[in-house]
Amino acid sequence: MGTQNLNTDNVIKFPKGLIGLSEQTQLQLFHEMTPDEPTVHWLQSTEDADFSMSVIAPSTLGMEYKIDFTDDDLESLQLDNPDDALILLVVYKQSDENDDIKVVTTAPIIINADKNLGLQKSLEQAIFH
Repeated sequence: MGTQNLNTDNVIKFPKGLIGLSEQTQLQLFHEMTPDEPTVHWLQSTEDADFSMSVIAPSTLGMEYKIDFTDDDLESLQLDNPDDALILLVVYKQSDENDDIKVVTTAPIIINADKNLGLQKSLEQAIFH
């Protein structure tokens, strides 16, 4: 991942923080510069240099997500059209297991890129096609 330059214009504000990490309220989304379309992105905290997480678009895995937004979700994101939301999934690898990468499908990260606002939504069950 290396050193990243902070571009304050690209900081995504998560007013409620992330699930289980309420202190993580400002993150920057970035990816490695490659000639191909990037598949993995990172959300890096602007407040804690040691905190970052890998995220991918569901389409990378052939998934199309269906999320039922509440009025509170839409208001928090200042989102007029739910179809304009950028949906990302957290990916991780547990150090005590083999090289399998796991995807968190029940807690997508949802971003309004126009307003640089985000939230992480807890779903009882992931619904995708």
